[in-house]
Amino acid sequence: MIYYLDQAEVRFLTHELLPRIRSNPVDERLRGWNWHQPPLKPYTYEIPLSVWEVAARICPTNRDVWVRRRIIKRSVPTTPYIAKGIIIHRIISGLFKEAKKNVYLGMYRGLREKLVNRGAEIIEEEIKNMSRYVDLSRSIDEIRGFGSEIIEYLAISIENKVLEVKAKYPFLDHEGLVNLVFPFAVELAIDGRFLGLSRYLRADASWIFGGIIYDVKTGYRQRWHRIQVAGYALAIESFYERPVDIGGVIYVSRSRGGLRIEKDFFPITDDLRSRFLENRDELQMMLLKDKEPPVADKCPKTCLLHRYCHGG
Repeated sequence: MIYYLDQAEVRFLTHELLPRIRSNPVDERLRGWNWHQPPLKPYTYEIPLSVWEVAARICPTNRDVWVRRRIIKRSVPTTPYIAKGIIIHRIISGLFKEAKKNVYLGMYRGLREKLVNRGAEIIEEEIKNMSRYVDLSRSIDEIRGFGSEIIEYLAISIENKVLEVKAKYPFLDHEGLVNLVFPFAVELAIDGRFLGLSRYLRADASWIFGGIIYDVKTGYRQRWHRIQVAGYALAIESFYERPVDIGGVIYVSRSRGGLRIEKDFFPITDDLRSRFLENRDELQMMLLKDKEPPVADKCPKTCLLHRYCHGG
């Protein structure tokens, strides 16, 4: 159920990941709260980077980062595919926020219908917003269909969770009910400046009792997804000073059989942390020297900056 854990996932975390983490704990030097010492201390605090651009490494020469920072100097132009991903993210976060608000107010009767209606509004609002930047005329039906399936799934899941907790603990007040139904913070705000990152980071979700950080993806699995989660874990540790040892990448897609949700849980190891920090240092040094990187021999087909390197 997106951020909720089912019985199989609880068993996997309890009997596989946690014992592995306890037997091979994170090197204290790679905990985010040691941001003021190497290897966490950044080369500079004057070039704050996003977690995404540090982790993704879409361009083999890092020219994409240089182009965004030195030529465009604004958000990267988007595509219908990226716009769809943004809309799906906002549907998920928007519905959890709406549900939490209703439960706080004691208005959880008929919650499913309320969430479905609010979800439909979010889809139209975001399609209108994204259409200012990219032509979605060929993607609107796909976005609405995909979005509607996610809305229906979340509305049912959240309402069932509320009713389950309410039936088990009928004496709970609204505050207690919210804490048990939503044991995670959605769009957790993180100030990443201690690590040379943006002050305005937002993780998709994090368990409020600590230990797990989530990132939602609407595309295929890629190696850098785990590195991105490690970056958020380091930022949380640096800002909130609490350990984050488990990462979860949630892949939301659509197949012929309907909505598909897969979760990749993993320990946030020394290797993932080190790779993120190495990428950060490499990017900051490149930008400090202000030396234009060469055009890559093989440009990724998904690169949005092709014309800045090849013209046209």
